[in-house]
Amino acid sequence: MKKRILISGANGPIMRTLILFLKKKGFYIIGIDASIHGNAETFCDEFYKCPNGKDRNFVRFLNKFSNKVDVIYLYVDEELENISKNIINFPNLKKKLIISPPKTIEICNDKTAFYNFFKNKKIKLPLINYNGKNIIKPNEGRGGKNIFTTNDKSIIKLFKKKSKYLVQEFISGKEYSVDCVFNKKNNLVFGLVRQRVVSQNVSIVGKILKHKKIIKRVKEISIYLKFYGPINFQFIENKKSIWLIEINPRLSGSIIFSIMSGFNPIIMSYQIHQNQKVYLPKKIQYNKTFYRYWNSVSQ
Repeated sequence: MKKRILISGANGPIMRTLILFLKKKGFYIIGIDASIHGNAETFCDEFYKCPNGKDRNFVRFLNKFSNKVDVIYLYVDEELENISKNIINFPNLKKKLIISPPKTIEICNDKTAFYNFFKNKKIKLPLINYNGKNIIKPNEGRGGKNIFTTNDKSIIKLFKKKSKYLVQEFISGKEYSVDCVFNKKNNLVFGLVRQRVVSQNVSIVGKILKHKKIIKRVKEISIYLKFYGPINFQFIENKKSIWLIEINPRLSGSIIFSIMSGFNPIIMSYQIHQNQKVYLPKKIQYNKTFYRYWNSVSQ
């Protein structure tokens, strides 16, 4: 019998390649999405339109599938927040979800809360109240949307007054994304570093690297928060230091790069969640560059 997985955000542009790959590996995929715009119904085994991730009915909707699937992966930040706050009332659904604790999700999904939590820890962060080039980003946002940089002091001053934005020092350097899997004891099982060579909201060109310093930094950070399942860390490195930029407590938008290189966080976290034997990657294609192409068009 096929292993059954539910994945949200199935109509997203990154999902077709990922889901077709999982189907080739023997998974039966149920996709859900709040948007009807997309063609997930053509490549998922089953597809359903769901309520918006913030909607109070979303949890009840998801609970309907708790007896139909083995595990559930949520790809949308709003869904993670909603579920983590309300999952206590749905014990069977809780058993199927691969999700970090509520505190972890709350901190990671709010950029101001994230900064305030880590600012007094031994973790290097971009400064706030920086007199120079700043980056301005929404407190709640993903995929690099509505983020911009500026030296204009009047604009910086304006956005500092807006509670829904975080204004930080702009750090120039090499960008890294780290796909990780944590076990039920919140320990790192495996992490893979990818340099973001070209990105447009999600990574378009990524190079797989063996970067021990970055992995060490991930382990240092995980002392302060409890993680479970697939987690994505983002860093910038320059001659001065390695800077933590953000943590996504879910699968990353460019996870296909890690999968194609030899590390599949979905399969590994599935094994962990089902208390199966966990197989670590035997051969990673380090120093290989992967390219993403948008090759699906439909009417």
